[in-house]
Amino acid sequence: MLIALLQRLVSLRTRLGEFVIIFETINPDGRIDTETLKAEDLPVPSLVSQVDVAEREPRTGDLLGRSQRFTLTHYKLEAREFDLRRNAIALCAKSSPAQDITARYLRTGAEMNNPTAGHYHLVLIEGQMLDRRVNEQRDGFAGIPEAIPTGDLFTDETVSFEALYEQIDPIIYGMVTPASWSKEAVIKDVQDMFGVIPQMLQDTETRVNYGDTAKSVAERVLKKYQDRIIAETAEIFDLKQEILKAEPHSADYRAKIQELSWRYTSSLKNFDMASLSQLVVRRAAIVEILALACSRQLDVQTTETGRARNEEIIHSIFFPMRKDSVEAPDHDIWLLSEEYQYYDYIASDKPLSKIRWNEDRLLFDPSIDVELAEILGRRTVAHKGRRPDIAIFSREGSAIIVEFKAPGVSMDEHIGDLSEYAHLLAAKSGGRLRKFYGYLIGDTINPLRMAGWTRFAAGKGYFRSDSLPDPEHGRNLGELYAEILFFEDVVERARKRIGVYKDRLKIELT
Repeated sequence: MLIALLQRLVSLRTRLGEFVIIFETINPDGRIDTETLKAEDLPVPSLVSQVDVAEREPRTGDLLGRSQRFTLTHYKLEAREFDLRRNAIALCAKSSPAQDITARYLRTGAEMNNPTAGHYHLVLIEGQMLDRRVNEQRDGFAGIPEAIPTGDLFTDETVSFEALYEQIDPIIYGMVTPASWSKEAVIKDVQDMFGVIPQMLQDTETRVNYGDTAKSVAERVLKKYQDRIIAETAEIFDLKQEILKAEPHSADYRAKIQELSWRYTSSLKNFDMASLSQLVVRRAAIVEILALACSRQLDVQTTETGRARNEEIIHSIFFPMRKDSVEAPDHDIWLLSEEYQYYDYIASDKPLSKIRWNEDRLLFDPSIDVELAEILGRRTVAHKGRRPDIAIFSREGSAIIVEFKAPGVSMDEHIGDLSEYAHLLAAKSGGRLRKFYGYLIGDTINPLRMAGWTRFAAGKGYFRSDSLPDPEHGRNLGELYAEILFFEDVVERARKRIGVYKDRLKIELT
C-alpha cells in the first residue's frame, strides 16, 4: 500500500498533516493483526528531475515550437528498511501508478525482483499529458501515439511515447543501472563486431544504455544514417530541380552553382559508408560472375550434363528470365548502362501486349505478340513465340532492346533482328516510342559481313545509327542506335565503371 499510494501521499503530505492509516487483518481464529502507515514512514525522494518533450504535428511530424514538461521522481529505498517485493518504474496519472514500465529498464526477473547494491528503486513519471490521457481503468493510457508522424487520423496528441522515452531513458538508466554493467564494453563490441566506431555513435547521437547489445546499438546507428539518407536524397532531388532553372547568362550564375555544389557535397557526408561498400563489393562480384560465365568457367557450366544453357545463364545475370521489373526489382541491368537501372519498366521474354503505358492505357497494340511470333517464325520454328531477351521502356518515349547470343553463335547472322524489333515496337506503340537503343551481345562474328557498321576505337564491337522508315508508307517511325558487343567488352566496361571504388576499397575478387 505504501508503494501503491506513495506519490499521492507525498503530494498530499502538507494537506494531510500527521496522518495514520491503520490496516487490520482478521485471522480465521479471530485474532486481529494491526499495522500502521504513518506520515513519518514516507521516504524522501532521492532525485526529482524535469524534462521537456518537444511537441510535433501528429500527421507531419513538424515541430510546433512548444513542449510539454514531465517530472521524474526517484526513490532509492534501503532494502533492510523497506521490505519490498520488487523494483518499480511507472508512468503515473494524478499521482498514482497507471502503467508499469519496469521491464523496459530492468531486463530480467532477477533484476526486477531484487535490490541492487542494497537498494530498491521506485521511479515515478508524471505529467499533465498522462493525467489527461489515462484510461477509465487507470491501468494505461489512450490517445497517445507510439510515434509521430502517426497514421491514426483520430489522434491529436502532439507528444508520442517514442519522444517521451527518448528524453527519460538516459535519466532512468542512470538511476537503476547495476554497477556491474559496463557501457565501454558494449561500445567496444559494437566496433569490433560491426565496425561502428564511437564517432558514429556521437554523430548520430546514439546512446548506449543498460540492456543494449552490440547488435541493437549497431541497428540504431545504421537506422539513423538510413533516415538521413532518405531525407537528403529528397534534398538532392530539389538541388537537381534548381540546376534546371540555372541561367548561365546571369551575373550570379557561377555563385549559384558554387552554392549548389557545396550544399550537395555537404549532404554526401552522411551517406552510409557501409552500404556504399556493400554495393561496390556486390557489383564487383557480379562483374566477376559475368566474366566467368562468358568464358564458360562457372561450375554449373563445367559440370552440367546435357544441353549447355550458357545463353540462359548470361541472360539471368543481367536480368531474371521471364520476369519484369515489377516481379524482379532486384536486377543488374546496370552492367549494360547505369541509367537503364532506373527506367520505368523492364521485361524479359514477357508478352509485350500486357505492358501498360499508364494505369489506363496499354503501351502496344494487342496484336504485337502475334506479329512478333510471325517474324521469328519465318526464321525458324524453334524461335516462334520468343520475344526480345530484354526490353526496357521509358515514358519519355525510348526503348532499349537487348539480344544475347549463346557463345559460339555468330552475331552477324542476326544483325537484322534489332531493326525488325524496333520497327515493330515503333509501329505498334501508336507513336509513343520513337527512340530505340539496340544491343546484340555475344562472342562470335564474321567481320566481312559488317558492311555499314563502324568499329569502336577500343574493343572489338561495332555500332551504327539509322532511321526507321515505315516499309509501306515511307514515313519515319523513329531512330535506332545499335551496338554489337562482345561479352568481354561488356565486362571491361562494367569493371571500369566501378574500378575507382574497387581501388579505394582494395577489393580484389578475380
